[in-house]
Amino acid sequence: MKKIFIMAYLRNNLGDDLFVKELINRYPNEKFYIDVIDLKYGEVFRNSNNVEVRIEKEENFNKMEINQYDAFIYIGGSIFIEGGKVYNLDESCIKFIKKCKEKNKPFFYISSNYGPYKTKKYFELSKQAFSNCTDICFRDEYSYNLFKNIGSVRYAPDLLFSYKIDDIEKEKNSVGISVIDLELREDLKHKEEEYIKFLVRNIEKFLQEGKNIYLFSFCKEEDDEKAIEKVLENIKNKEEKNKIKIIKYNNNLIEFLDIYKKTEYMICQRFHSLILSCICNQKIFVISYSKKIDNVIKDLKLEINYKEHKNLKEDEKLNLKEFKEAKNIEKIKIEAEKQFKELDKFIKKGD
Repeated sequence: MKKIFIMAYLRNNLGDDLFVKELINRYPNEKFYIDVIDLKYGEVFRNSNNVEVRIEKEENFNKMEINQYDAFIYIGGSIFIEGGKVYNLDESCIKFIKKCKEKNKPFFYISSNYGPYKTKKYFELSKQAFSNCTDICFRDEYSYNLFKNIGSVRYAPDLLFSYKIDDIEKEKNSVGISVIDLELREDLKHKEEEYIKFLVRNIEKFLQEGKNIYLFSFCKEEDDEKAIEKVLENIKNKEEKNKIKIIKYNNNLIEFLDIYKKTEYMICQRFHSLILSCICNQKIFVISYSKKIDNVIKDLKLEINYKEHKNLKEDEKLNLKEFKEAKNIEKIKIEAEKQFKELDKFIKKGD
């Protein structure tokens, strides 16, 4: 049994929690350790026998005890944003990864994308980190191409494409929306009012067409629930408002996914809303707030329609005929397994 420390963005964010669940479920005979700043962020793992969740008020590399573990895994999507707060890439990170290499303790980065970054210094630090780690598998070609000359750098689709989810009969005439809050995004917060009006206008349209509406919050910490409240406040017809079903993620993975996967049409805004809708064979329309979403649609040739938030107009109305099932999904599922390729080798070594 290997002792492995997991680093992740654990804030009751559905995508990151699924990342960790997929990791610990894949290797049931290994022992995993996770530090969280509040035990509520570890509740979702309480029924997993091979993981120990502990309280640690600060998430940084200076707290790590290298000799206590056999390997380290940083699993997460947008973990290389310059100025990030959770196990951020800085001088202490470089020092830690170099020590791991010296002591023959493997360090893996799994299913991430790079940026946005602003300075050459951060980019150079990144090259140092990736050159010294055991393996880094990016989930988009843009990130891979920035560092492809480094031997430890690879590419495979986001690991959640390989997540095993049972397809069920869809609820006819149901439309789901993964809602985000634009006020948290500096480059888009000026579009907040227009965005809320757009959502309200389309929700009212779908309700009038007899559709069942579901609003999904993937992460309370990032104000998805707050954004849903803004939408509801702007729907004046009380009878229509009462028809809308609000589905909030709060450690309730199975319950959340059971409702999510039965929805027939999905307006995807969260990155992992897009991935889940692909593997759930839903009819999809994407509203993109980030290049990481644009990149995955283009890289994988999903052939679905999408619109960038910056180009959204409040009076636009979506037509369900524009919603499409993603292409090439079965092939992508197989390719996504390669996120674990090098970790699989390490786990099997010595077994």
